[in-house]
Amino acid sequence: ENRVGICKRKGIEMVVAPRDAADGLEARSSTSMKARLREMVTQEDGKSKKKVLVSGCFDLLHSGHVEFFKQAAKHGDLYVRLGRDENIWDLKQHKTMYNNAERLYMVKNIACVHDAALSTGMGRYDVEADMDVVKPDIYFCNEDASGMENRVGICKRKGIEMVVAPRDAADGLEARSSTSMKARLREMVTQEDG
Repeated sequence: ENRVGICKRKGIEMVVAPRDAADGLEARSSTSMKARLREMVTQEDGKSKKKVLVSGCFDLLHSGHVEFFKQAAKHGDLYVRLGRDENIWDLKQHKTMYNNAERLYMVKNIACVHDAALSTGMGRYDVEADMDVVKPDIYFCNEDASGMENRVGICKRKGIEMVVAPRDAADGLEARSSTSMKARLREMVTQEDG
């Protein structure tokens, strides 16, 4: 039962005042505001962001990785694919410091990462299989990525834009790489043993 019906049933006179807005302002109601918000959300959702794919081991996760993710995410929604333990063993003949589940957990919990998963591919260019699954608009990598010529060729064949960025440190932080982290760990172990 609506307000008019309730007032009639109870014998109450109902006066309906016009919804006037202050001079120079548009009249607003909860209903019109909800409709406008729905329209805004739909418009925002309609602007699909580009999909940006990055790949790597991301073992010994460090500030350099986080800055790399932040740089890539400036181009769109960031999809991270992590090399599997067995692929890293095949390529580098060493175990990862953190297993698949741990590395995936850490990467998924970085704010700028839209989606993270283990790579579906194997071999040096395991990312190629991931490109077929994710269907990115952009493949993002650092300028010192291994096999750059092959990466460029894969992107060209698949019609994926490739963005190659310098390895930058976050403001106020030291530049980090996995290679420098491993060297520092070796140094620390050597000092401890000596």
